[in-house]
Amino acid sequence: METNILDIPHVEFIAQLVRHLVSVPPSHFQSPKRGSVALILRLVLPNDDSPFPSIDLTSHAQLKTPASLVQTLSVFLANPLLASAKAQTLFIQRARYPGDPWSGHIGFPGGKRDPDDASDQATAERETLEELGVDLTNSSDFIYLGRLDDTRLYSLFNPLQMVASSSVFLQVCKDTPDMAISDEVASAHWVDFDHILQAVAQPTRPFSRTSRTIPVNIASRLFPAYRSTRPMWYRLFERVVGNVYYTVLPLKYTLQNSIVRATDHTASKESWCGTMSFSSDTELYLWGLSLSMLSSLVDLSLPVKPHLVHRAYVSVASPWPQMEPHLWADVNYFMNLAHGILWSPYRRKPWYVKVQQGPQGRTVGNNDDFFRTHFHVLRIAFPLSCLCKAAVIGYLSKLAISGTLKLAKLLLAKLSEHPHISLLNSI
Repeated sequence: METNILDIPHVEFIAQLVRHLVSVPPSHFQSPKRGSVALILRLVLPNDDSPFPSIDLTSHAQLKTPASLVQTLSVFLANPLLASAKAQTLFIQRARYPGDPWSGHIGFPGGKRDPDDASDQATAERETLEELGVDLTNSSDFIYLGRLDDTRLYSLFNPLQMVASSSVFLQVCKDTPDMAISDEVASAHWVDFDHILQAVAQPTRPFSRTSRTIPVNIASRLFPAYRSTRPMWYRLFERVVGNVYYTVLPLKYTLQNSIVRATDHTASKESWCGTMSFSSDTELYLWGLSLSMLSSLVDLSLPVKPHLVHRAYVSVASPWPQMEPHLWADVNYFMNLAHGILWSPYRRKPWYVKVQQGPQGRTVGNNDDFFRTHFHVLRIAFPLSCLCKAAVIGYLSKLAISGTLKLAKLLLAKLSEHPHISLLNSI
């Protein structure tokens, strides 16, 4: 029997998230280029006049252990005043600048790690302070919950570009500190957790009426230097391969829970995903790396077993990126079949934790991420599809040539039997 996940109190999601962040080891991958973002949650009471409970951090401040964190937050979240509170997640839209590949995208506050940063958490705190003017180190306003899995950023069909770390924070005060967004940010939005849970309660299928995607031109991603000149081989490759369609999660927001900078570089720009907007007057369009991070957060916060939520549910970021449906339907079918098996909720954290034995000892928790698993399957499915198509074309060409030769022989035989043709031959 399926459970209506939208009826579960939001404090139960936060409590489950805290337990899993403490007990499930996050993945950590080495890379010379690292970045870090802050996933900030807050609880909002339905009535502004309702009292907000205070949190007692005395024990945790002294011990600073995972057990003390769980105990402190369990007492805080169990307060009856928070029983009807709604959780919200902070998203930002980056300002538009010419030449910036992430211009205008929706994501979380954060950036590249500096050599002076002591940890990924310190990077997330510094970047949030610079971009939003919010001090996450202030224990009276925010508390650090833990870290999600590292997310590896790849360019299409190319090696690892960088690793992004995700630090999770919970606001423990009623009123959010005033924000002063910098020139790097166009707007900041608090989005209700219910809008995120809609993707869990009502999962979408690839290319269905309810699915939302962003088309990314494969040719421009692989050969950016030829994007403007577009030689003949580039246009041919573009026509044969087409686009890859990334899943988009639309998130509804309100201006009441948003802060928009007075001036913004809103001029559209041409990039590898074309000229497009990643937001509307009512929705934010989350995709790619940020959507993968949010999916990891949802995985650790579900208070019920995934199969009890919806039979077709795989993840918030699902399905995997799709290729052109009329050109590569076989690739999409194979990937979607593998997606339900290899990326099943029970093959991800918190249900499955990978243990590896290497030269430096045992590594716990370095599970493959969303796009890494997708690339593994795509590197098998795409060449197989090309080989099959080549074999079919070769076989059909062979049949066509053979049939043409037989038809030519038959016509010559018929013509030689014709009396007028025979008379001409005798003359």
